[in-house]
Amino acid sequence: MRISTQQIFLSNIDNLNSSSAALFKTQQQLSTGKRVLQPSDDPLASAQIQKFKKEIARTEQFSANIEVADRRLSLEETTIEQINNLSIRLKELTIQGKNGVLSDGDRSSIASEVGEIVKSLSSLMNTKDVQGEYLFAGNKGFTEPYTYNESNGRYEFNGDDGQRYLQVGPENKVASTDSGFDIFETVPMVPGYIEADLTQTVSMVSNIDIDGGDAEAFGEYMAAHGPLTMTVDAAGLLTVTDKNGQVVTADDPAVPLQNQPINPTAPTFTIAGVELDVSGANEGTATLDVFDQHNILNTAMDLKEQLDTADLTTESGKELFNTKMDQILTNLSGIEELNIAARTSIGGRINTLEQQLLVNEDYILFTEEARSSFEDMDYNEAISIFTLQETALEASYASFAAIKDLSLFNYL
Repeated sequence: MRISTQQIFLSNIDNLNSSSAALFKTQQQLSTGKRVLQPSDDPLASAQIQKFKKEIARTEQFSANIEVADRRLSLEETTIEQINNLSIRLKELTIQGKNGVLSDGDRSSIASEVGEIVKSLSSLMNTKDVQGEYLFAGNKGFTEPYTYNESNGRYEFNGDDGQRYLQVGPENKVASTDSGFDIFETVPMVPGYIEADLTQTVSMVSNIDIDGGDAEAFGEYMAAHGPLTMTVDAAGLLTVTDKNGQVVTADDPAVPLQNQPINPTAPTFTIAGVELDVSGANEGTATLDVFDQHNILNTAMDLKEQLDTADLTTESGKELFNTKMDQILTNLSGIEELNIAARTSIGGRINTLEQQLLVNEDYILFTEEARSSFEDMDYNEAISIFTLQETALEASYASFAAIKDLSLFNYL
């Protein structure tokens, strides 16, 4: 076989290029610490590496969601605790305001403090998070949840009852917000507490209680039909109509309450299981409604109103004042129960977030180790290979230098 000088040169150049490329690739692996630099280096390992990277990125997003949820819930917990402190103060002021030895000036001073508490409560219940969204607006994050209605003198809830959830694990979602509807608006109805709003000088309803009735059922009835208008004409005949002007039918016996005489020996009638005593009825009109278990803002407004307008010059005035103050105390107790339940729920969710964060961190660590086994370089092995390739390349250069100078003319 005849080998030409050109073949020798081309073959040696190819060998030198190949050796240089292999050495350069090993040098890149050493500098990056990565064994797989491109999919062609190891297709199977490259596919696994991409899978692990996606898992790590997804878990890191879960951890970022945990940080957001924890920040919101911690702010919410602090806010609700401050609201609870104010509700406790309102209860103290209510008990203090019931003291019969207080003067009008004393009650006015207490009412002033209650007014300042209302301002603080309004600010707290409209708290925003760092992203500028209202904490207690439900899904309506940019709608102010509580606003004051000048026409009726009440604070109204403008949000909804939704909760916003964040994914904090592959199969774990946690509510990062709470609606003011659940925390402040669902104060439980307390059996036996019904309010009679009297007009003019009518003392129509002298006693109202629930006699073996279902307070919840009566509350539902009043929500659909109340308030009820009770009218006694000059002849002493009683008529009761609902909010639509329809005549109300009493329970057993089912008698329409229209122009009904008041029986002096049995001056009661029953609606939805609630017995009403009208023995003190006079000519005129009165309005009957279920005592509204207001949110804490409106309860504080009720307290301020009672302290400002209390008429303790008559026994009936004192009795009405004490009844309403007792209702306010009962409502504050229900508000406190809701507050405790809300903080318990928030605390449980924060604990869940802390545990999930530890799980995520461990998962990232294990996944990184698995990825490293496919992608990262073994430096001891790489350095050995680099040294061997470097030696081989130097030998190729030296041998090529020797071979290129060979010629038969040297021996003639």
